Amino acid sequence: LAIHPDRPASTTRTARARARLESDCESELERKRQIKSEHRTVLVAGQQTDRTRKGALMGDDARVVRRRDETPLVTSLLPRPGPKLYSALIWWAFGLYALFAANAPYTPSLEAESRYDELMSRAVFSDEGRFAERELVQAQREFDRVNVFFWRWRAPYDRLVPDRQRRLRLAEEQFLRATRERDALVSEAKASVGIWSRYGVAEARQRFWESFQWGKDFAKRMTFWDVVFGIGGRDEELYVTLLRWLGQIMMNFTVGLVAALVSFAYTLFWLVWEYKASMVSGVLFYAVAISGASAMVGLFIGGMCEWAVAAAGLSLARALALSFSLARSLSFLPSLPSLLPPSLPPSLL
Repeated sequence: LAIHPDRPASTTRTARARARLESDCESELERKRQIKSEHRTVLVAGQQTDRTRKGALMGDDARVVRRRDETPLVTSLLPRPGPKLYSALIWWAFGLYALFAANAPYTPSLEAESRYDELMSRAVFSDEGRFAERELVQAQREFDRVNVFFWRWRAPYDRLVPDRQRRLRLAEEQFLRATRERDALVSEAKASVGIWSRYGVAEARQRFWESFQWGKDFAKRMTFWDVVFGIGGRDEELYVTLLRWLGQIMMNFTVGLVAALVSFAYTLFWLVWEYKASMVSGVLFYAVAISGASAMVGLFIGGMCEWAVAAAGLSLARALALSFSLARSLSFLPSLPSLLPPSLPPSLL
């Protein structure tokens, strides 16, 4: 706007303010255009980054799918080589070595072995223990002789039974006292040689094999009752029945051996307690013993699964071969209308 000298001062100030306002509006609009341009640039860059990332992921997925399609079925079922597989193999081999071939790492002295023999002899051949056991057996026999039905209301049993009960209770307390003394002697004898001696290693192995046998017997009993209650319950093919029973046997043995492993872990704790081992020694021995036990259980279950898979594959192959041979033999037979007599009407064909 042109400013003339003959115009009043108020008009000149208004024109200047309007010019300044228009300049500020243009500056604000220019700044907003720049901000929008920057936002648009950032958005386009982010979209390009997302497309690149999605393309890389799709390429990785395509490579994984192509590798999976190219991998044979047997290879895909096997574990892939890696640190986890190597660690598991090393642990498994160490456990089997500790269970079967490892010797006791500690050899006690002659004095310790002689003290062990002496304390064990005192614990086993204790006169007090034998006397307490005989008294308990005699008190139990006398109590059973007078313990009849409704003895509280029958004479003279209402007087004899309380007296025999008191004698039996005293005999039980005496026997428990002798048993605690015997257990203390046994624990002291075991502590004199140490849990890492041949005595501790042999006892740990013996307890594991007892638990292992108990687990197998438990699985056999479960299988027996499954057979008893499952005969004649379904109408199915023979190979299907065999496969079903094979899977049931595998499940029973798996449950039985896992239960045996848990039972051995519990008894092993008390074995370490009986030998009075230190904290570090006891934890280390417990870990080694559990490693050997779990390696043996894993070996048995893994071998059983491989044998079951092989047997199932063989049974399925035989069933398929029989089906194919039957279908081939039926394909060479003449059609049904040619076998019927010519006197039958066509509506019955």
